Amino acid sequence: MSHDAPQAATATATATATLLPIASGRETARATADRLRASRPRIFAVILLLLGGSSSTLLVPRLLGWLVDLVTGSAGVQALVLPGVLLLVVTSVSALLAYAGIRLLVALVQELVSGLREDAMSVVLGMRAGQAESSDSSDIVSRVTGDVESVTEAASGVLPAVTQSSFMIVLSLAGIAAINPWLGLAALVAVPVQVLATRSFIRRSRPVYTEMRVAEAERGQVIIEGVSGADTIRAHRRQRRQLAEVDARSLRSIDLQYEAARIRTTFFAHLNTGEYLGVAAILTVSFWLVHAGVVSIGGATAAALYFLALFGPIGSLLSSIDELQLAGVGLARLVGVVGARDHDGRDESGALRGGGDEAGEDGAAEDEDEDGAGVAADSPAIVVESVDFSYDGQRMQLADVSLRIAPGERVALVGESGSGKSTLAQLIVGAFDPTGGSVTVHGRPAASRERDTDVVLVTQEIHVFAATIAENLRLGAPSASAEDLESAVRAVGADWLLNLEAGLDTRVGASGLALDGAAAQQLALARVLLRDPAIVVLDEATAEGGGDDPLGLDAALTAATRGRTSVVVAHRLSQARVADRIVVMQRGRIVEQGSHGELLRRRGEYARLWGAWESAAAEAPAPAALPAPPQPE
Repeated sequence: MSHDAPQAATATATATATLLPIASGRETARATADRLRASRPRIFAVILLLLGGSSSTLLVPRLLGWLVDLVTGSAGVQALVLPGVLLLVVTSVSALLAYAGIRLLVALVQELVSGLREDAMSVVLGMRAGQAESSDSSDIVSRVTGDVESVTEAASGVLPAVTQSSFMIVLSLAGIAAINPWLGLAALVAVPVQVLATRSFIRRSRPVYTEMRVAEAERGQVIIEGVSGADTIRAHRRQRRQLAEVDARSLRSIDLQYEAARIRTTFFAHLNTGEYLGVAAILTVSFWLVHAGVVSIGGATAAALYFLALFGPIGSLLSSIDELQLAGVGLARLVGVVGARDHDGRDESGALRGGGDEAGEDGAAEDEDEDGAGVAADSPAIVVESVDFSYDGQRMQLADVSLRIAPGERVALVGESGSGKSTLAQLIVGAFDPTGGSVTVHGRPAASRERDTDVVLVTQEIHVFAATIAENLRLGAPSASAEDLESAVRAVGADWLLNLEAGLDTRVGASGLALDGAAAQQLALARVLLRDPAIVVLDEATAEGGGDDPLGLDAALTAATRGRTSVVVAHRLSQARVADRIVVMQRGRIVEQGSHGELLRRRGEYARLWGAWESAAAEAPAPAALPAPPQPE
């Protein structure tokens, strides 16, 4: 009896993986404004500091023009002292104000990005299995890594420069116009060229950048599938086709990067054209004004310096649009992740409620009844009512399934591969919504985050984190004492963990002791005991124990389910034998229910399965000696 339905679900999800939504520009702006609303005083302080720094800088050309007039007027050295000192003071004040403003702005934006990143991770970690499996895993990873990085880089380096450059441009143009209006008009010659170039660049680059991110995510997904499914690909001799798919995705990504580079190059060429036109206009008008005696040489010099000083801010502002476009796309994708939460994850105002509602593997889901209303003690803990379910909307995995499980009852689901056992277990923990009918846990929808109980799901695939054994055990019970950990480990028959040189402080996972599947399942069952949930669902959680269960995982399973409502997808019929009730499934339907003895007397489907089980056990070779626990390399 294999882990059937989840495999089918995974296959279907892989075939139909979809990308998470991308927020529109308006949605992104609204989300950003909402997060910055509480920081208005600091935003006002940033504006004042940067405006003050930019204003101080703009005094430099006027002071230099003053010095030019003094020199051309044959003034003595003593007359140059005052403007020289003022020039030093202005430069120092400008630098200090700019430094303080940029530092405050970076801190402000970093808080914004940090909060958005945490919310995005919270949503990803709290995704229901159905939503996570239907999404492209590489897309999810790229959003909480690459997109966060692009936004963070823009927030730390680009945004402060853009803000200060914007102030410098406005004030410099004002300074030129103050010297002479004709000079101000001359400076504006470059504006139409730069505006048109910028509008064209934004219009053409944004869709390319968005498509680039999508292409990178798709390429990553193909690579992930190739690595994770390498054995299957080799078995079916599909290596060339898989490599060709990687090549095609990579070439698509390269083509988009080439297109983006071409658009950027064209943009910068247009910016340079605008600057040259502006310089020519300023020099021409300055010559005319000086020749007419309207403006002094010092004034013309100041105007030229003002315009030349614009090259830096304008170049910084417009060239930064490229990075801001990338950051904007990344921000929209992050906001899209935060918005990709189930409708039952929001309250009436649309705010996100706390925590995820179920966990894949051996995670937990818990929410309190907000109105304090209890559930009658004699009410069923789990009610499955006329449930139909299909992964792809075409072939039904479950059809008209009804089941009521009393509080404290232990129910075993048995049946051949593909009978729907695992699918039913996934619906009970709320991983998917039923296609038809309903599944409730203590009176509330199984998929709701408003359940007044907690449910723990343990599957065959257990993740061991790169941490100590104790840290792995405390995932579900952070405050558990050392004595609690030891008791849980002994209860599931994993005493050998205590005998390791470092005991429960031994590091496991990628950076430490490698635990095989059976040892990992012992760890997961110990987590269940520490979590002490009201309901536990075990989906072939002891399959790694082998047919004769040399590590005693059946006993560990019994310990984990004792005294609590439990649903066990039985890998071995020896597990079903000790259940309060056995539910036999066949082709997505429940065909029999009863105790082990009752079902044997009926001589139906369960009796046939039991006979096959006994025959296989009798023909199996004698069990090998209990293997030694894994040791560190």
